[in-house]
Amino acid sequence: MATVVRGERRPFGPISNDTTGPAVTHGQVGGEGVCRWKMLMNGMHLEGEWNCVEYVVVEPGASVGEHVHLRTEEIYYIVSGRAVVTMDGEEFEVREGDLVTTPIGSAHSIANRGDEDMHFFVTEVFPGEGPAARPALVHVPDLLPDPAGAAAGRTAAVDLTPYFTGGWRQFRLLEIPPGGQLRETVPADLSIVLHVLDGQAALATGGEEYTGGPGLSVAVPPGYAHTVTGTGDRPLRVISTEVAVA
Repeated sequence: MATVVRGERRPFGPISNDTTGPAVTHGQVGGEGVCRWKMLMNGMHLEGEWNCVEYVVVEPGASVGEHVHLRTEEIYYIVSGRAVVTMDGEEFEVREGDLVTTPIGSAHSIANRGDEDMHFFVTEVFPGEGPAARPALVHVPDLLPDPAGAAAGRTAAVDLTPYFTGGWRQFRLLEIPPGGQLRETVPADLSIVLHVLDGQAALATGGEEYTGGPGLSVAVPPGYAHTVTGTGDRPLRVISTEVAVA
């Protein structure tokens, strides 16, 4: 989305955040109990039609109440735990690794009926033109290649374009072995947000290095080279969300 000053678009460089210090919400969107919520990225700081990137923790017995997005399309990625999503009146269970797509106009809620916290990652993007697609559920780890011969790491990719009208592109799950490294350059027509799920990472871009574990998020602007290095003693898992730049 970026920022326009006197008719000129003023882009930002890389942005980093993590999931410490979230707000505590009671009865979120008319739901039950307590949730912990944090905005990781504001869309006005990102290139492309992003609205926001958020992280939500739903405590046992709590829920985010039913609501309808009239201005944005949305994905949920379940980071840990289990929940029940109700989408347009239909209930289905979700678990760690599930990606839920919410087209514009769909009524949805998410409830934690278990006894452990449930964590999920949220991205909202402004829509484009055309009819809304149907909601979808994809268990992303099932798309990872066979671990045999994957010493350099594994990638699972979901093409988001069939599920939305906006500028969504790929959602990826990256698995990098200890000491392994992924090197990429973001195409000039995309911007991405990387979010660490598990393990320890060093994310370098724009002359800066950001280090941390689960919850670390880094936005990489169009055209920027970046490296993601697994610095711990266990595999590093990172999700990457891509949105087109007009």
